[in-house]
Amino acid sequence: MSGPWKRILVVALAAALAAVVPAVQASAVSDGDYNNQKQGCSGNAFNDSSPHRTEPHCYSATWQISDGTHNYVTIGIPMTADGQSAHSLEVCVDLGAGRQCGLFDQRGVHRERPQRGTPPNPASGVHFYFGMNDNIDNGEHDSSNQVDNGPSDGGGLQVNAAPTTVARWLKALQSQNRRYILTHPLPAGDAGTGFCADGFCFSAQTQRRTVYRGGNAHKHRDVANYQGKRWDPYKCSGQSDSRKDCGGRTMKYWDDQDGSVYAEPGIQVYEDPDPQGSPIGPWYPIPSLYVGTCGLVVGGGPMKMPPSPFTNSAHQFVVSTGC
Repeated sequence: MSGPWKRILVVALAAALAAVVPAVQASAVSDGDYNNQKQGCSGNAFNDSSPHRTEPHCYSATWQISDGTHNYVTIGIPMTADGQSAHSLEVCVDLGAGRQCGLFDQRGVHRERPQRGTPPNPASGVHFYFGMNDNIDNGEHDSSNQVDNGPSDGGGLQVNAAPTTVARWLKALQSQNRRYILTHPLPAGDAGTGFCADGFCFSAQTQRRTVYRGGNAHKHRDVANYQGKRWDPYKCSGQSDSRKDCGGRTMKYWDDQDGSVYAEPGIQVYEDPDPQGSPIGPWYPIPSLYVGTCGLVVGGGPMKMPPSPFTNSAHQFVVSTGC
C-alpha cells in the first residue's frame, strides 16, 4: 500500500479525536470496535477489484448516537472512489418524527427525502459510536473480493450503557461464573477503542469483543495469543491476493485458517489476524503484548521467549487467569 505511515497516523489521530469528542459520538477492521455495518457499507464496498465503487450512505468516517433499536443522530463522511478525497458530509437526525438527512458539499446543502424511522426506545440504553476506515485516505479501496468482509485498515471507539448489563452481571456473579466476570468485568456498560493499520493493531477494551471472524467455525483464540495461528505470506494482502502473492493459495484459504478471534478486557498490541492486512515490517508477525483480566501475553514472531512452563508453541510467554 502507498503511504503506510501516513495511514497509521491518520487512523491513530482519528481514534484520539473520537476519545476527546464523545458528545458526537463483522468484522473487517480487526480492532473490535469498527463496525462495517454501522458504517452503512456492504462487505465488498471497498474491494480493490472495484476501485470506482461507491455506495449511498456508506461512510469512511461516522459518529452516531443510538439506543438499543433507534438511531438518533448520524454524522458521516461519504465514501469516495479510489483517487478522490472526501468532499461532502451527511447529517441525519431522527428524534421520533422520522429520519431527516441533509448532504453538505461545495455546492451547498441538499435536503434528502425524509425516511420513516423506528420509534425511540431510550429505556433500551444509549450507545455512542465512532468509526473510520482508510477510504478517508484519498478514496483507498484495499480489500479482497475473495472474502468480502470490509476494509482491513481503520479504527473505532464505542461507549455503551444498557440496563440489562447490570442484571446479567449480577446473575453471573451469583452463579460464580468466573469466565463471564473475567471477560465482562464492569457491571454497568462497556467501552473500547482501537485501530489497525498495515498489519499493526492496538485494542483497549473493557469486555471481550470479536475482532476478526475467519472461515473456520470450529476454531477460536485470543488475538494476542499466536498459538496455532498460520500466518499468510508477507506479500499476501487485500491488494495483492493472487496465488503468486499468497504462497500458491487463495486469500479465502488463508481466511479459513482462523475462526473467531477475540480481544480481551485490557490492552493488547498484535499483528492483524486478517490476511488482507499489509504488514510493513521489518517484523512479521509483530511481537504481541496483552495485559488485562485474562492474564498476560508477551512475545511471538521474532521475539522468541525462552522455554518455560509458561511458554507456548508460538514462543510467547503466556499467563492465563482462566478466560
